[in-house]
This record gives sequence, structure tokens and C-alpha cells, in this order.
Amino acid sequence: MVDWRAAVLRRLARRFHIGEDVLRHLTTFQRLGERFEIEAPTEMLPVGARTLARALRTRAAAQIRPDWVWPYWLNRQLDPRSPAFVPRGHLPFTSNVTHRNWTGVGNPLSPWEAIVDPAGLVTVEPDSWSLDWWVCDGETWIVPSRGVHPRQSLPYPIPLVETAVTLADGGEVSQRVYAVETTAGERVVVQVRNGADRPVRVAFAIRPYNPEGLAVVEDIELTPERILIDGREAVLLPEPPEGTVFATFHTGDCLHRLRRGDFGRGGGQVHDPAGLAQAAVVYPVPPGGSRQVLLPLPPLSRRETTGVAVREPARTEQEALGRWTAALDRGLRVRLPDERLQRAVDANRAYLLLLHDPGSITAGPHTYHRFWFRDAAYQVAALDRWGFHAEAADVLVSYPNRQRHDGFFYSQWREWDANGAAIWAIAEHFRLTRDERLLAELAPAVRQGVNWIWNTRRAHRHQDPRVRGLLPPGVSAEHLGPFDYYYWDDFWALRGLYDGAMIARTLGHTASADVILHEARAFRHAILASINRSIADTGRRFIPAGPYRGVDAGLVGSLVACQPLELLEPDDPLVTGTLEVIRERFTLGDAFYQEISHTGLGTYLTLQLAFVELERRDPTAWRRLRWLLDAASPTFTWPEAIHPQLGGGCMGDGHHGWTVADFLSFVRAVLVREQRDGTVALLTLLPEEWRGHDLEVRDAPTYAGRLSYRLTWDGDKAVLQWEWHTGRARLVAPGLDPAWSSEEGAGEVSLLAR
Repeated sequence: MVDWRAAVLRRLARRFHIGEDVLRHLTTFQRLGERFEIEAPTEMLPVGARTLARALRTRAAAQIRPDWVWPYWLNRQLDPRSPAFVPRGHLPFTSNVTHRNWTGVGNPLSPWEAIVDPAGLVTVEPDSWSLDWWVCDGETWIVPSRGVHPRQSLPYPIPLVETAVTLADGGEVSQRVYAVETTAGERVVVQVRNGADRPVRVAFAIRPYNPEGLAVVEDIELTPERILIDGREAVLLPEPPEGTVFATFHTGDCLHRLRRGDFGRGGGQVHDPAGLAQAAVVYPVPPGGSRQVLLPLPPLSRRETTGVAVREPARTEQEALGRWTAALDRGLRVRLPDERLQRAVDANRAYLLLLHDPGSITAGPHTYHRFWFRDAAYQVAALDRWGFHAEAADVLVSYPNRQRHDGFFYSQWREWDANGAAIWAIAEHFRLTRDERLLAELAPAVRQGVNWIWNTRRAHRHQDPRVRGLLPPGVSAEHLGPFDYYYWDDFWALRGLYDGAMIARTLGHTASADVILHEARAFRHAILASINRSIADTGRRFIPAGPYRGVDAGLVGSLVACQPLELLEPDDPLVTGTLEVIRERFTLGDAFYQEISHTGLGTYLTLQLAFVELERRDPTAWRRLRWLLDAASPTFTWPEAIHPQLGGGCMGDGHHGWTVADFLSFVRAVLVREQRDGTVALLTLLPEEWRGHDLEVRDAPTYAGRLSYRLTWDGDKAVLQWEWHTGRARLVAPGLDPAWSSEEGAGEVSLLAR
């Protein structure tokens, strides 16, 4: 049989003088997964093309302009004295693989977020220009991304980021970035305060790059009221600047002109065919004073930008604080004995709401600012567990419109976990809210989703007994590997069937529920039979990533069968064996090392281990949380994966939404956790450092109802007070006294914590 793909490939190769050796690399590469030609989903091709083009351009520009002010990450990757130095070798690409760290800022109930990098560089949309800030003390210009060590923090538990630098002659200058809503639209405020005892100057600089690489900026126009970038209104100036500078790739960096004092006055414009136009506006800042500029969020389009500019007034951080405080003053609240953990929880409650967009939830504010059913399952569950039920419902009601006519919940083709993830999120929302009205509204979509799982599994007929009865090969989660069969997809789909049956039974469709359960049992049998065949020759019990995979880091995904899906018990030999393999081969300290794709310390993947260990009451779970807390940025954010040596982000969005959700869900699970026998566990683990310290949990949603409790101490005895506000279930407290339980609606008990 003629392989027409190979024939076409060879004809193209001859035309472009590509040798046979290159073709052999490509054709053998196809065999690493099921079929290479469909390994990359077509939806992601524009993202991949943009990433490659940006990395190619970044490499070319950075190496011939070493005197430019580059972003925080690139300065360090270019500097041979830095531990983050990355040799460029023969590869024509440069991308951020050492400091993918940033913090999202924005308004609640908004689809827009900006990001702030570790040095205070502000980027308002993906793949765009950024706004930097430089300080002149006397004759010396201080550039936070270079040389100095900026300090970053959250002054309040909301998305408001402060970055500060210390001046050589004493004093501090700080920048604060936050978002507000105005009658004209949303704005990101970039405010610089002078904490020194002498005047300084600040330059707000338009830079043609962002934390991922170069952007394209061809035209900048400045008027006394605003700055337009490529025809879009990008920066609003509450006050006219003292000086202005412009530059291009060929004329040099703006900073050089600032150092020479070569300022202009008034407006102006610049065009750069190389796409690296720059500009800066300079303001004097007296001692104790401040200056600010406003960035429309998002920048206005050319059509929206009017020819008449109206100067906007300055804004205050109290506007942001008031709006966020109102949004956060509800749901589950906790008072913890660990101040740093408390600040991390408070910050991430806000971040969870930040990533909720009207009718959607995104996996990050920048790189991953889009919707996936997989990430959304974890994020929506976290919203519900922390009492943000309205936001969770707002996302879930969008699911029918995201579903194809055949029942596939579509966010990306060949992501076969999507249907199970969607149905589980709907079921989890019901379990935590008992909202039958919404459940009935979503039931037709659930029914179609269940049918899709059923039909897809049965339509995929394969002679190999290792994959018989499973879902077809797909792309699955990128941390599992290339296009292949994955138990991850099967476990999620199986959970979708069980939850589909629960939903049908809840709504009175008993016969349908029984049919779905029968299919679920057959599917479960097929999965377990496949696993047993796949590991038959290994001499040990574990769940590989897929039927054609052995021991590799992708098997971490198989632990979802235990948590959160509860398909296998925590002491099941398959779960125990998988944990043992991971601990032996794929951990560095207390972190999980993902050597597939991410090649870094996994943030949410480390918590995947911790969730399973917590259910086993293994104190290792708490150590993994402590590792994650130590690995957090100063603003309590995490990237998708962390560089094992540098501690900076090396993969994915630098403010990763799945990690936000899992962090909050894990803290909640330590404090309040539904158990498989219907009981509710308070303090599954009591960390040693918490003994003798009070804590409080208020308005915790559970499957059984809403619960509050307080732990105080009387000498060595723990005093536990609790109250069910709605509903009731038997309470246990394994971390205090494994023998204690109570079915009372409220009470107080003194326990000798063991």
C-alpha cells in the first residue's frame, strides 16, 4: 500500500533540498506516539506559530543589542554571570524558561487581566507591549529589571502588586499596580511613590516586549493626554509629562537618551519598521509624592480610539480595595495559626475570583487566558468549596453552549477527558449546593455528554486487548506525554458516567440511571483489565500513564483515580504501588519532578500526590504543601512548573490557575473534608506546629450542609466547638482524636490531641 503522506513529504523535501536523514528523523518521530501528524491539535497551531516566531525574533534582537534594557528574565538568561544564563547554541530561539513568574491584576467579574513581572513590568494583554518604570536619583537612573534587587509584595489580600527599589543614598521608591473601574471603562493604575527625602524623577517607558518575548510595536504617538500604540489608545496621562523620549531599534534604547538628559517637550511620534519602537514619559516626584498613569484594560481598538482625548483624573487604591473587599466578604473564611499560609490563602481566594470571567474561567491571566474543561473542573470545584457558588454556576451554565451536537464538550479536539470533567464539575456543584433547578437545566447536556462517552468508547474497536473498551488515543493533559491512549481520559470519563447516573437518579430518571451504571461497570472492568495486562510483565502493581507506557512521570496523572475522582480507594494496591513508584523515581525533596514536557517541579502535580496522601493520613502530604508555600512568589503565585535549581517558573502561565485552585482545595481538605463513608472530617491532619494555636473555619460548604467550627486549647487539650448552619452529618476529627465522632447539630468537646 502506498503511503501518500510519505510521498508528499519526500516531494516537498526534494524541492527544499532537505536530505533523507532529516526525513528519517521525522518519520521515526511519528512512532513515539500513536500518530505524530495529529499530536498537536489544530486549535493550538496559531499559539505554537506565535511562540516560535516570537522566540526567533527575541533571539535575533537580544544578541545584537546587549546594551538595551531587556525584561527581568531575559537580562538574566543573557548574563553569563547569572545562574539563569542559557547558552543559545545552534538553536535560533530564545524564550523564557527560567523566570516565568508574574501576578495577575484586574477587577472582579471582568474578562480582562493584566500581569506584573517580578520587577514591576506591566503587560495588559498577551503577546503585547509592556510598561516599565525607571527611577532617576540625582544623575543615576535605576532600572528595576537590571542589577538592583526589587522587592515585591501584596500590601492587601487583593490583586494589588507593590514593587520597591532601595536608592543608593537611602530611601525607597515603590510602584503599585492595580485595576479600577471607571465610567469610561476598566483601567490599570501604575503609580510610583517617592519614599525618599529628596525629589526623584520617574520614567514610564513603553517597551516592545513582555515576560514571554518580543512584541511588535511599529508606531507610537504621544499627546499631552495619552499615548497611542499602533493606533490604539494604550496609556492615559492624568498630568502632562515633564519630558518625553522616543527611540527605535536602530537609534538605540530610550534609556541612553534619558541618561544624556536628551528630553523632548510635548507630543511626538515614532515609526520603527523593525517593530521595536519605544517611548518614555518623565515626571518629577517630590519627597512623599506620587505620579501615576492609567492603562485601558484592554487597550482600545483603532475603531474605539477617538480623535478627541479627554484627560482622565488620577485614581486611588481605595477604589480597588473597596471593590475587592466586597467581592471577597462571603463564602468560606478561615483563621489559621500560620501567618504566611493565611496570607497565601487570602491572596488566592482573590486570584480564584480574578480568573473567573463572565461565563467562563481561564487557566491563567496571560499565557493560558482561555477556557479548558480540564482546568475548569478543578477551578469550578474550588469556587464551590470556598462558597463562591454564583461564580461557579455562571461558568457551568455556559457548558451547553460549549457542547457539540454529538455530545462532546469541546474546548480542544481529542481532549477526551473533557466530558468527564464537565459532568463531574456539574455534579460537584450540586453536591455542594443542592441546586436542583440548575441541575435540571444542565441535565440535557449531561445526558448528551454521557451518550458521547458511551458511543465513543464503543465505536473505538481495537484488536489489541490492552486497549479494548477504552477511549481512543488523544492529546489529553500535556504533562502526560504525546498523542496516545491515556488512563487519565478513561478515569475522567468513568467518573462522568457515575455522576451522570447520580444526576439522572436525583431528577427521578431511575431507569436511565440504571442503564448508565451498567455501562459504567463495563467500562470500569475494561480499564482494570487493561491495566492488569499492561503491568503483567513488570513484577509490581501500579497504574502507568497508558496501556503502552511503562514507568515514566506521566503515571502521576493516574492518581486521579483516587483523588479527586474516588474511583479507587487510597489503600488500593494499584494506588499504593503508583505512589511508591513516584516516590522512588520522580520526586526531588518533597516536590514531584515532571520530566515530561514541563521538565520542572510540578506545582499542582505535587498537590496531586498530596491529596492522595492526605486521604491516607500520611504526614508527607503536609510537607508537600509546605514545599509549595516555600516555592511561592512574594505575591503567592505559582507557575505551572518550577526550575529545579533556580526556583523560577520554567513552563506555562506564570500565574497558574489550576495551581491556585488546587492550593485552596487542599487547604480546605485539611480543614474540612467529605469522606467516602458520608462523614465529614475536621482536621484530617493536625500539623505539629499548629498544636496549642487557635484556628477557626466559618461557613464551609460541604456535601451535608454548611458548617463552622473553632479550635482552641486548654493546656494540652484541644477544645472543638462546631455548628451546622444547614444540614447535618456525622463529624470526625482524625487529626485530633481518631476515636471521636458526633452527629449533633452543634456542640463542644474537649479532646486530648494524639
